[in-house]
Parts: sequence; structure tokens; C-alpha cells
Amino acid sequence: AEMLKENSSLLQLDVSSNFIREGGATALAELLKENKTLRQLSISLNSIGDGGATALAEMLKENSSLLQLDVSSNFIREGGATALAELLKENKTLRQLSISLNSIGDGGATALAEMLKEN
Repeated sequence: AEMLKENSSLLQLDVSSNFIREGGATALAELLKENKTLRQLSISLNSIGDGGATALAEMLKENSSLLQLDVSSNFIREGGATALAELLKENKTLRQLSISLNSIGDGGATALAEMLKEN
């Protein structure tokens, strides 16, 4: 995983269905803050929850290369969806976010809708 900091060739990473959970998502997000080449990340079906989603949102503050992020089916609730929405107001690089099959609720959906007005 440490190689992701200095990677200069990997464009896509799919770690779906690997039981990564919140801790793994947080560690991955920390490494991707410095990555300048990865374009697509799929971390679906990993039970990352709100904590993992929030860590990925924080990563998006600093990462300017990621274009697609798939966090579908991860037990993300309103808090995680809201964290992603707030940070995406600042991130102008990400072009595709898949957050399907999560329980983001009305508040998470509203936060994402508000983000779309600004992004």
C-alpha cells in the first residue's frame, strides 16, 4: 500500500469485496492524499461506514488526480454522505461518484444535492 504514495503508473485500483472496513479505508485514504496518478478507485462492498467515507472525503481535499470514486454498498449513512458532499464542494477534479446501495437518508441526499449546486 505504501507504493501508492509514490506511484507514477497505476491509473485504476479496484479493492472491492476485500473486508477493508473503516480502518483499511482510512489507511488507503491517507496514502492517496499524495498520489498524483490514480484516476479510478473502487472500494465498494467493504463495510467502510461513515468513518471510512469521511477519511476518503478528507483525502479528496488534497488529491487532484482522482476522477472516479466508487463507494457503493458500504454501510455509509447520512454522516458519511454529508462529509463527502461537503468536501466535494472544494474538489473540482472528481467527475464520478457512485454511492449507491448505502443508507444515506434524506439528510445525506440533501447534502449531495446541495453540493451539486456548487460543484
